[in-house]
Amino acid sequence: MQERMPYFDHVRAILVAFMIMNHTVVVYGTDLVLESPLGIFLVKIIIWIAAPVFMILMGIFFVYPNARPASVRIVRGFKLFLLGLVLNGLRLVLPYLIAKFVNPHALSNFHYLTPNSDFPVLWQLFYFMDILTFAGLAFIVLALFDLFFKKDWHWVVLGLLVAWAAPLLWGTGRDWGVFYPLVQPFWGNALIPGLESDTPFPVFPWLVYPIVGALIGRAFLRGNALGAVVKKMLVAALLLGASGGLIVFLSKTNQFGDFYRMYPGATFLCIAIDLLWIGMFMLFAKFGVFQKTLDYLTFWSKNITLIYLVQWVLIGFGMVILGYRQLDNSWIVLALIPVFFALSYFATKKLLRSPRFMSVFAWFTR
Repeated sequence: MQERMPYFDHVRAILVAFMIMNHTVVVYGTDLVLESPLGIFLVKIIIWIAAPVFMILMGIFFVYPNARPASVRIVRGFKLFLLGLVLNGLRLVLPYLIAKFVNPHALSNFHYLTPNSDFPVLWQLFYFMDILTFAGLAFIVLALFDLFFKKDWHWVVLGLLVAWAAPLLWGTGRDWGVFYPLVQPFWGNALIPGLESDTPFPVFPWLVYPIVGALIGRAFLRGNALGAVVKKMLVAALLLGASGGLIVFLSKTNQFGDFYRMYPGATFLCIAIDLLWIGMFMLFAKFGVFQKTLDYLTFWSKNITLIYLVQWVLIGFGMVILGYRQLDNSWIVLALIPVFFALSYFATKKLLRSPRFMSVFAWFTR
């Protein structure tokens, strides 16, 4: 019988909270808000234990409790990638078209989302590479590697290669014209000051995080006890933190990039922090700390993908009225956060009661 793992539910539930708060700030807040204490906390601090942690968890469940055939994983990857494009249509393309007619001023800062001037705006919005499109590609790539990589050290080497190769690939193919979209999801445009990323979650280097997760999942698959897995995670965090800190200290390059495109030193530091964060919740479960309180959050964890879709659609359509990056007041942005929490919760509950919708949603996510 599979051991219940409430600690991962708890981590994912906290991620949902961070996700809605972060998205509200980055979509509606101007640079003034982003540089405020609220913005610094949600955009420059919390992000370290948000999306990367989600990717590590995805890697864990890629192999545990049982690995599906490669063909099933690849098909699921294509469906997730397609779901990401559908979401772009709902949260970006439709609000853009509506705002263009009813509130053109709302679009005045949309250039942040469309950095590639030689591609049509609607195409850039539709083909915006976000976390779902990355998750889809990660499933496909990992499924292919899993056919050949049978040892833990194979995955460690793969992770190191991805981290070190990423900076060499950023911007490659940018002069390929209509063929650039073929490689855009894998590394995106170059890391140049003032040039926004067209691929917030490029496969290089973000594939490192699900690879780390796959290694944790493999440890559970071998029957390692919770305490033994946490101990391995702590050792890995110490090694990665030390090596990452040393690289950051010695390198003449700003290892932190723009977070979405980080060099190896910052990537290793991020993984170390994430392993400690996840390990903390695992220890909470082991010693029975905060469990009753955290269990109240399981709804957000079990429906994380649906909530992700719902909150983005709500925030996206909110841009028609509030505009994109146009609110200067941190208090107003802060007040919007509980609004989107409530709307996301009730909209999700409503959709869960719709068999027709859930059948379509299940097709994309299984």
